Amino acid sequence: MGRVYRWGGDARTPETAGGVGGGAYHHAVSVARRSRPRPWTRRLRAAGDAAARRWRRMPKHRRPRVLLIAGLLLAAAVGWFGWGEPTGAQAHRLGGHEALVAKHARAAGVDERLVRSVVTHESGGDADAVSPKRARGLMQITGITLQDVRNRNRGFPEGDLFDPDYNLRVGTTYLAYLLDRFDGDRRLAVAAYHMGPTAVRRAMNADPGLGSEALIAKHGGPQTRAYVAKVLRDG
Repeated sequence: MGRVYRWGGDARTPETAGGVGGGAYHHAVSVARRSRPRPWTRRLRAAGDAAARRWRRMPKHRRPRVLLIAGLLLAAAVGWFGWGEPTGAQAHRLGGHEALVAKHARAAGVDERLVRSVVTHESGGDADAVSPKRARGLMQITGITLQDVRNRNRGFPEGDLFDPDYNLRVGTTYLAYLLDRFDGDRRLAVAAYHMGPTAVRRAMNADPGLGSEALIAKHGGPQTRAYVAKVLRDG
């Protein structure tokens, strides 16, 4: 795959244009199929209605306990079934670099899911991606960011930002620095990854009483707000 030139945080490839058409007949058949209620949907709807009725009849003092138990069961299911692991689609968006992502996330002390999400939304897993601002590779590292990382970490080696191993090392080191700088606040760290830590600090100084969500909503541009929302949603 050649280099993808990106604008506004979205990778543009020929595959994103157009769609697959099957003709009027196939469209009519698909609509007819969708319009027929299926047995499993009726059962699911009935189960949901029954659960809603039980919830309304339940004494209010019991509801927090039920929610707690449901949350614990969900957490156990996530661990048991490995829902925190990359799915096939996620692995595809990482461009086959899952092992390197895990390695450098651990080395930098950053949540692997957050790193996966940054890679997904920065480059779509394309190690050759280049932005109009000349950010390069999986985590879209600029020359200024690379120099900053090397200045802050004595002995940090030179390397090729199109090399996935080196790019992830630089990107996770920088992300760990941002998390530390903003006291572990993911929203501020991710916003700083997109718009720069100086801009985030300037916004904090302008509105010291605002929480991170309100701060980004007020001072982040549309692209930054959308980027932060997507990265935190998937990370």
